Amino acid sequence: MARRKNKELLELAMDIGGEEAVEVIKALEKKKEATDEELAEMTEIRVNTVRKVLYMLYDQGLAEFKRIRDKETGWYYYYWRLETKRLPEIIRSRKMAELKKLKEMLEEETSEIYYHCGTPGHPKLTFDEAMEYEFQCPICGAMLMQYDNTAVVEELKKRIEELEIELGLRKKPRKRKSN
Repeated sequence: MARRKNKELLELAMDIGGEEAVEVIKALEKKKEATDEELAEMTEIRVNTVRKVLYMLYDQGLAEFKRIRDKETGWYYYYWRLETKRLPEIIRSRKMAELKKLKEMLEEETSEIYYHCGTPGHPKLTFDEAMEYEFQCPICGAMLMQYDNTAVVEELKKRIEELEIELGLRKKPRKRKSN
Protein backbone atom coordinates (compact mmCIF):
# COMPACT_ATOMS: atom_id res chain seq x y z
CA MET A 1 0.00 0.00 0.00
CA ALA A 2 1.33 3.42 -0.90
CA ARG A 3 2.69 5.39 2.05
CA ARG A 4 0.23 8.31 1.61
CA LYS A 5 -2.76 5.98 1.29
CA ASN A 6 -1.60 4.10 4.38
CA LYS A 7 -1.31 7.37 6.34
CA GLU A 8 -4.83 8.40 5.27
CA LEU A 9 -6.18 4.97 6.21
CA LEU A 10 -4.59 5.12 9.67
CA GLU A 11 -5.88 8.67 10.25
CA LEU A 12 -9.37 7.57 9.24
CA ALA A 13 -9.11 4.52 11.50
CA MET A 14 -8.12 6.79 14.39
CA ASP A 15 -11.21 8.95 13.73
CA ILE A 16 -13.47 5.90 13.50
CA GLY A 17 -12.27 3.78 16.41
CA GLY A 18 -9.23 5.33 18.03
CA GLU A 19 -5.96 3.58 18.80
CA GLU A 20 -7.58 0.13 18.80
CA ALA A 21 -8.81 0.57 15.21
CA VAL A 22 -5.30 1.62 14.16
CA GLU A 23 -3.85 -1.53 15.75
CA VAL A 24 -6.45 -3.76 14.07
CA ILE A 25 -5.71 -2.18 10.68
CA LYS A 26 -1.97 -2.63 11.13
CA ALA A 27 -2.52 -6.29 12.03
CA LEU A 28 -4.77 -6.80 9.00
CA GLU A 29 -2.17 -5.19 6.75
CA LYS A 30 0.42 -7.70 7.97
CA LYS A 31 -1.82 -10.76 7.88
CA LYS A 32 -3.91 -9.79 4.78
CA GLU A 33 -6.80 -11.99 6.04
CA ALA A 34 -7.56 -13.05 9.60
CA THR A 35 -10.30 -14.05 12.02
CA ASP A 36 -11.30 -11.76 14.85
CA GLU A 37 -9.66 -14.17 17.30
CA GLU A 38 -6.36 -14.05 15.38
CA LEU A 39 -6.50 -10.27 15.32
CA ALA A 40 -7.23 -10.15 19.05
CA GLU A 41 -4.21 -12.36 19.70
CA MET A 42 -1.95 -10.29 17.42
CA THR A 43 -3.00 -6.93 18.88
CA GLU A 44 -3.58 -8.04 22.47
CA ILE A 45 -6.97 -6.31 22.33
CA ARG A 46 -10.06 -8.07 23.71
CA VAL A 47 -11.90 -10.03 21.01
CA ASN A 48 -15.17 -8.14 21.66
CA THR A 49 -13.37 -4.85 21.06
CA VAL A 50 -11.74 -6.23 17.89
CA ARG A 51 -15.18 -7.28 16.62
CA LYS A 52 -16.60 -3.86 17.39
CA VAL A 53 -13.74 -2.21 15.46
CA LEU A 54 -14.16 -4.63 12.53
CA TYR A 55 -17.87 -3.84 12.28
CA MET A 56 -17.15 -0.10 12.39
CA LEU A 57 -14.62 -0.56 9.57
CA TYR A 58 -17.14 -2.69 7.67
CA ASP A 59 -19.84 -0.01 8.07
CA GLN A 60 -17.43 2.55 6.59
CA GLY A 61 -16.61 0.23 3.67
CA LEU A 62 -13.01 -0.30 4.78
CA ALA A 63 -13.23 -3.99 5.69
CA GLU A 64 -14.86 -7.05 4.18
CA PHE A 65 -15.29 -10.59 5.39
CA LYS A 66 -16.04 -14.04 4.10
CA ARG A 67 -17.93 -16.55 6.19
CA ILE A 68 -16.77 -20.16 6.19
CA ARG A 69 -18.53 -22.99 7.99
CA ASP A 70 -16.45 -25.62 9.75
CA LYS A 71 -17.89 -28.95 8.60
CA GLU A 72 -16.94 -30.78 11.82
CA THR A 73 -18.23 -28.29 14.41
CA GLY A 74 -20.85 -26.45 12.35
CA TRP A 75 -19.37 -23.15 13.59
CA TYR A 76 -18.97 -20.20 11.25
CA TYR A 77 -15.61 -18.46 10.99
CA TYR A 78 -15.33 -14.94 9.64
CA TYR A 79 -12.16 -14.08 7.75
CA TRP A 80 -11.62 -10.33 7.60
CA ARG A 81 -9.56 -8.29 5.15
CA LEU A 82 -9.03 -4.61 4.40
CA GLU A 83 -10.87 -3.05 1.49
CA THR A 84 -9.23 0.24 0.50
CA LYS A 85 -10.56 0.77 -3.04
CA ARG A 86 -13.20 3.18 -1.75
CA LEU A 87 -10.80 5.00 0.61
CA PRO A 88 -10.57 8.23 -1.47
CA GLU A 89 -14.36 8.33 -1.81
CA ILE A 90 -14.85 7.75 1.93
CA ILE A 91 -12.33 10.46 2.83
CA ARG A 92 -13.94 12.91 0.40
CA SER A 93 -17.39 12.18 1.84
CA ARG A 94 -16.17 12.77 5.39
CA LYS A 95 -14.48 16.04 4.35
CA MET A 96 -17.69 17.20 2.62
CA ALA A 97 -19.63 16.49 5.84
CA GLU A 98 -17.02 18.42 7.86
CA LEU A 99 -17.23 21.32 5.39
CA LYS A 100 -21.03 21.44 5.71
CA LYS A 101 -20.77 21.45 9.52
CA LEU A 102 -18.13 24.22 9.48
CA LYS A 103 -20.30 26.36 7.18
CA GLU A 104 -23.24 25.92 9.57
CA MET A 105 -21.03 26.92 12.50
CA LEU A 106 -19.80 29.99 10.57
CA GLU A 107 -23.39 30.98 9.76
CA GLU A 108 -24.30 30.67 13.44
CA GLU A 109 -21.25 32.67 14.59
CA THR A 110 -21.87 35.51 12.10
CA SER A 111 -25.67 35.77 12.44
CA GLU A 112 -25.72 36.30 16.22
CA ILE A 113 -24.19 38.65 18.74
CA TYR A 114 -22.94 36.72 21.74
CA TYR A 115 -22.41 37.67 25.35
CA HIS A 116 -20.05 36.08 27.88
CA CYS A 117 -18.84 36.77 31.42
CA GLY A 118 -15.21 36.05 30.52
CA THR A 119 -14.89 32.92 32.67
CA PRO A 120 -13.70 29.88 30.69
CA GLY A 121 -16.29 27.10 30.64
CA HIS A 122 -19.23 29.44 31.25
CA PRO A 123 -21.87 29.66 28.52
CA LYS A 124 -21.75 32.00 25.56
CA LEU A 125 -25.27 33.44 25.27
CA THR A 126 -27.18 35.02 22.39
CA PHE A 127 -28.65 38.50 22.85
CA ASP A 128 -32.09 37.06 23.64
CA GLU A 129 -30.65 34.61 26.18
CA ALA A 130 -28.56 37.37 27.78
CA MET A 131 -31.72 39.52 28.09
CA GLU A 132 -33.50 36.64 29.88
CA TYR A 133 -30.70 36.61 32.46
CA GLU A 134 -30.62 40.42 32.64
CA PHE A 135 -27.07 40.35 31.25
CA GLN A 136 -25.77 38.39 34.23
CA CYS A 137 -23.98 35.07 33.89
CA PRO A 138 -26.35 32.23 34.88
CA ILE A 139 -23.46 30.43 36.62
CA CYS A 140 -21.43 33.09 38.45
CA GLY A 141 -23.68 36.16 38.26
CA ALA A 142 -20.95 38.32 36.68
CA MET A 143 -21.90 41.00 34.16
CA LEU A 144 -22.18 39.69 30.58
CA MET A 145 -20.17 41.59 27.98
CA GLN A 146 -20.39 41.38 24.22
CA TYR A 147 -18.23 38.44 23.12
CA ASP A 148 -15.67 39.13 20.39
CA ASN A 149 -15.84 36.06 18.20
CA THR A 150 -13.60 37.48 15.44
CA ALA A 151 -10.90 34.88 16.10
CA VAL A 152 -13.46 32.04 15.95
CA VAL A 153 -14.94 33.39 12.70
CA GLU A 154 -11.49 33.79 11.13
CA GLU A 155 -10.46 30.26 12.17
CA LEU A 156 -13.68 28.82 10.69
CA LYS A 157 -13.15 30.74 7.43
CA LYS A 158 -9.55 29.53 7.24
CA ARG A 159 -10.51 25.87 7.78
CA ILE A 160 -13.38 26.15 5.26
CA GLU A 161 -10.99 27.58 2.67
CA GLU A 162 -8.43 24.80 3.34
CA LEU A 163 -11.09 22.11 2.97
CA GLU A 164 -12.51 23.67 -0.20
CA ILE A 165 -9.01 23.74 -1.72
CA GLU A 166 -8.38 20.10 -0.69
CA LEU A 167 -11.72 19.07 -2.22
CA GLY A 168 -11.04 21.02 -5.44
CA LEU A 169 -13.99 23.35 -4.85
CA ARG A 170 -11.75 26.43 -4.77
CA LYS A 171 -8.41 27.29 -6.33
CA LYS A 172 -5.40 28.09 -4.17
CA PRO A 173 -4.96 31.84 -3.87
CA ARG A 174 -2.01 33.04 -5.95
CA LYS A 175 0.90 34.50 -4.09
CA ARG A 176 1.55 38.07 -5.09
CA LYS A 177 4.94 38.89 -6.49
CA SER A 178 6.80 41.48 -4.49
CA ASN A 179 8.29 44.29 -6.56
